[in-house]
Amino acid sequence: MTDGLPPAAAANGVRLNARNRYRAQFEFAYGLLEPETLPTALQFALNNSCNFKCVYCTDHRAGNDVPRTQLVGRAYDDVIAAIPRADLLAFHGINEFFIDTRFFELVQRCADAGAVLVLNTNGSVATERHFEVLRKYPERVLINFSLDAATAATFKRIRGWDYERVVRNIRAYVEMFKSRRERTWMSLSFVITRTNVHEMEAFVEFAASLGMDEVNFYRLNDYGALGWKIEAADGAIFDYREECSDNFKELHDKHAKAAIDAARRLGVKIDIPALYGALEPTSAS
Repeated sequence: MTDGLPPAAAANGVRLNARNRYRAQFEFAYGLLEPETLPTALQFALNNSCNFKCVYCTDHRAGNDVPRTQLVGRAYDDVIAAIPRADLLAFHGINEFFIDTRFFELVQRCADAGAVLVLNTNGSVATERHFEVLRKYPERVLINFSLDAATAATFKRIRGWDYERVVRNIRAYVEMFKSRRERTWMSLSFVITRTNVHEMEAFVEFAASLGMDEVNFYRLNDYGALGWKIEAADGAIFDYREECSDNFKELHDKHAKAAIDAARRLGVKIDIPALYGALEPTSAS
């Protein structure tokens, strides 16, 4: 072994991410207390800027005074240095990566590293330049579209944007990815609230109609004492506390069961929180 690498791999100048992976396996096998390697999968949130103001987002709650920030200087340099050493690179957080001016540079760096690319987007951006850089991406792309609704009215209340435009954009990405479908995993995600719980089954049906690989459901985070009321884009008040599913357990389970049944019927993989009447999270395909 050489630095944790098989001799042949060390001699042939393997990629940095492969070297990092081999070294990590070496450190794990020998129980080293001070590893030198990076995790083989990394997720970055480069800023907290987003072009949506979703009513359930902690960054947009009433009274929030967290400033808009962006990784620059040494912090950003550390991200650049880490990219070639990871097998999987994800870019998402409380932000929209597709509007970041560094999007194309970073995706190209990930491509040069030969890494799996993981993206989460609200679907608001769909330019030919975005299509081109993702169409040509040499490795696997895992992309999730955060949607949270199956109708325009619900979408406007929760996400405050143009539902039809987002749907057109998602369809455009689906069409673009056809040329590299075997190397692309696509999913839709849905944060469960009192406002949208009745659309869970329709959401699965919509995902199936698009040819999505998976549908991901999440419960609204319970922040305990932290809750807020905010005027939604439809003019009505969104009460965060009342929108949490702990306050409508039976209704949650009713629509969650319908979503699970739809996923099985349509052959779509589903990841969904446990029913309140069950103990374990549910996964079906």
